[in-house]
Amino acid sequence: MAEDIEKFYEKNGKTNSSYNNYFLSKKSEINPKLKEYIEENVFPEYSKNGKSHDLTHIKEVMKNALILGEKYCVNLDMLYTAVAYHDIGDHIDRENHEKVSAQILEKDEALNKFFFKPEKQLIKEAIEDHRASKTGEPRNIYGKILASADQTITIERFFRRAYAYHKEHYGNIPKEEHMQRAWKYAVSKYGKEGYAAKKDYIENEYREKALKELQDLIDDKEEFFKVADEIYIKYIK
Repeated sequence: MAEDIEKFYEKNGKTNSSYNNYFLSKKSEINPKLKEYIEENVFPEYSKNGKSHDLTHIKEVMKNALILGEKYCVNLDMLYTAVAYHDIGDHIDRENHEKVSAQILEKDEALNKFFFKPEKQLIKEAIEDHRASKTGEPRNIYGKILASADQTITIERFFRRAYAYHKEHYGNIPKEEHMQRAWKYAVSKYGKEGYAAKKDYIENEYREKALKELQDLIDDKEEFFKVADEIYIKYIK
């Protein structure tokens, strides 16, 4: 897709240097018109999602993604948009939310005034590729940054999102069941052999640090349940 954007520039009399400056340039801030559109029309949609995939989650991912975007000198408008839409379809179909979210972005014609068609395609691919459970590597740098930022999870954030997800899907289950489910989920996803533990396609020191802290906690089961109890009281009680 990047080649298609480059061809567009060449066709319209712009140089390869112009393409690189536009597509990979480091930006100090997001296009204010784009930001206004997303804040007014996209972010409110997250009130339809459960708390595990609400606007708080999006803003946490956004913070880390934009740091990485600056580091890798990508187009921040594109990255901002990918993060903003990546879980928007969660309330429609949780099991296929990355596909639904990508379709919602693709059909949003208001974005056409901000992006060329190939750029919008790159954003769509990034959303489709962001899930930790997906096999294969994200197809472009935006997908790699989004996936990495989405999987940057502190201990407190892990328990808060796990408890919120359990409550949404299993109702008012006992504390002990919350904690047992959190333990199984932590081991399967973030443990040293977990499916998300080794899925980082770019250098992200913050994710590495946060993942190690969570894995150290997983390795100490007694301490894991002690922390699980403390955070349960903080967020559920």
